[in-house]
This record gives sequence, C-alpha cells and structure tokens, in this order.
Amino acid sequence: MPSLATMRNILLTYLVTTADDPLYTPTVLNQVLADAYNGLIAEIHSRNRGYLYKDVLLTPDATTTQPWSTQPVESYTLATQTPAITDYAYWIELRKTNDDGDLLKECRLEDLRDAGNGFFAVAGPDDSPVIRLSKDTELGLNLYLKYGYWPAQLAQDTDVPSAIPLRYQDVVPLEACFAFGLGGESAFPPDLKQRWVDRKAMLMARISRQGTWPGRTKVDPFDVEVAF
Repeated sequence: MPSLATMRNILLTYLVTTADDPLYTPTVLNQVLADAYNGLIAEIHSRNRGYLYKDVLLTPDATTTQPWSTQPVESYTLATQTPAITDYAYWIELRKTNDDGDLLKECRLEDLRDAGNGFFAVAGPDDSPVIRLSKDTELGLNLYLKYGYWPAQLAQDTDVPSAIPLRYQDVVPLEACFAFGLGGESAFPPDLKQRWVDRKAMLMARISRQGTWPGRTKVDPFDVEVAF
C-alpha cells in the first residue's frame, strides 16, 4: 500500500520535476495530496453512504433544564462520548436503545420543539456534532447510531490512503495533479488528464456498486401510506 512519501514521489514524476524543486516542496505536496484524498473521500461519501461506516451506542449528556425551558431536552455530544467520536461525517441510522429499537426521524432544528416523539436534529461541524432529541421523546435513552466516518487524514510520510481500495490508490496522486496549476506556470498534460478522468471514473464505479444486483430506491418508512 503506497504511503504518503511514495505518492509524493509519484506526483513528482507526473509533474516532471524533482524533490529539490522549490515550487513543489514536500510540505506543499503533502498538503496537495491530503486535499486530493479528502476530496475523493467526500465524493465516495456521496456515491455510497454505506461504504465507510461505523456503529456505536450513545449515552446522553448530563440532563439539565435550561432557564428558558420547562422541560429538559436530551442531547448527545459525540466528542464527549466514551470513546470520543471525532470522525463523524453523516448519520445513516439512529434508533432508541439498540439496533432493534424504534427508528428516529430527522427534522430541522427549528421544527424539533414541536415535532413530537421520536425526532432528532444534528447541529455543529463534523468534528463536534451534537444530536438533540425532540421534547416529547423519552429522557435517559441510549441511542444506537450508524454513521459514515472520515478516515484518518494523510499527514505523516508513513500514512496510507486506507479508505481507497489498493488497486485504485494511484487515483490519489492523479487527483493531486491540480498542482500543475500552482503559480499558473504549467498546464495539465491532456494524456495524463484523460488518465485521471478514466481512473477516477473506475474508482467511483467500483465504490458505487459492489455487487451484481441492481440498485434500489429507498422509501421513507415514515411516509408510506397503507390502504385499508
């Protein structure tokens, strides 16, 4: 599996330069590769919500009643869970108590107060999100959360892009070829650009469909109408 240092050398080859080039220092290229990797992960998130996921059991924050409220509202701060959850990207499933519990439904934060039992909203950035439950939802619940996550960033020379399949990890330095535009001095060679387009398309196709069955459209279970 290629490390950050290996991908930096590959990128230097694509850029037709060497490690002593003052424009393409290790610090600059490390950031370029990290940005390229983060961009690929963000696209993978949108292509296949289940590709990078974890599940955890959340415990509620200490319950307190605020001066402006007549009733405590339950919240779950992910960064203060044990262990802390600092890699959150998006929720996939949220249930009361455990993975067999009642499914909770997301609503807008401004609608949460009057939403009724079994609703939640997520507020805050990915590094420190807070899940809030609607007022009519029971207090003291543990919550089962299935969520998409951000993999560890590329920072050290020994770090590897582990979230991308091994046979497609050449896409990271190809994605980083936007470095051709630094300083406006050079252009992305057409043949190399086409290679980037082709390989990235292969990666996203691989991520989007990992089996032989056709994709299915998900129906919101809360919106299903039953005729009697």
